[in-house]
Amino acid sequence: MSSLDQLYIKQKGKLFSLYQNKLPQSIILSGWEIELLSGIAISFAELIVKNNIDRTFEDFLNICSNGNHKNSPFVYMITKIYLEDKKRFKNEIYRNDISNIHTFFQTKDEIGQKRVCIIKTIDDLSIEASNSLLKLIEEPNKNSHFIIINQNKAKILQTIKSRSYFLNFGKLDKKSYLNSFDDSSQHYEYYFNLTNGSLELSKKFEEHNLHIINEHFKNLICGVKIIKSNTPYHYLTYVKDNYNEEDDKTIFFNFLQLIVSNEIKKIHKYKSFSYILKLSRIYQIINDVSKNYSVLNMDFENSINSLFYQIKNV
Repeated sequence: MSSLDQLYIKQKGKLFSLYQNKLPQSIILSGWEIELLSGIAISFAELIVKNNIDRTFEDFLNICSNGNHKNSPFVYMITKIYLEDKKRFKNEIYRNDISNIHTFFQTKDEIGQKRVCIIKTIDDLSIEASNSLLKLIEEPNKNSHFIIINQNKAKILQTIKSRSYFLNFGKLDKKSYLNSFDDSSQHYEYYFNLTNGSLELSKKFEEHNLHIINEHFKNLICGVKIIKSNTPYHYLTYVKDNYNEEDDKTIFFNFLQLIVSNEIKKIHKYKSFSYILKLSRIYQIINDVSKNYSVLNMDFENSINSLFYQIKNV
């Protein structure tokens, strides 16, 4: 078993215990490693729908290790849809996006076949969609189950949480984090501190070689006067060289925000309040530009030009 398979072994054990005993109508998997939790959710759903009472915990771990899951007709996943015309994901999951769940669970089956709906993630549901989901959980069909993935606990309706089995997947310790990578890149230790131990963000940062701009951007926010008219061009060139057309470029803005946040943490005890306020303003600028890009579909080149113009004039 690989080091990655050993992650959250206790939580996997609790899930298997639920499978062996009384399986809840709704289970919430809460943590920041969304892709990892999604893999666990799909594996657990596969275990449930096969409904083989002779399965062992080792069988479940083997299912988790096998990333090539077949699309079972008895597992239905709700997630944000990628909008090809806008080259981004929808901002939220709306009520009509979950309207097919009722049909999925109502399909007649005379052999007691279990069905599982996975929500990835409940944080992305609009209020109307959350209320529709709550109604389905409150009025369960026989042999129907939900596995709900959650990142921010504050974004779950308390009424949904109270009707679900809640399982927390906490932050990884540094040893588990570092052992989770197949290669020994020197950047992961820095990413651990930058991302507060997020595997998902770290992998995306490494995939796009964001370390290339790390030192330059740190110097830039510490002395905005070094921003020149060609600075946006250099950053756009970096993005062109390290991102595909369909890649989610909000990761780029996430990285810049974390650099600023990290600098604030490091200097807050010995720098002036006005300097910290300046960095906080830069953080907000990045956040606003990122939101305009992802939600309002602002052109990326214009976003970068706007970003550096505003930072220079802080």
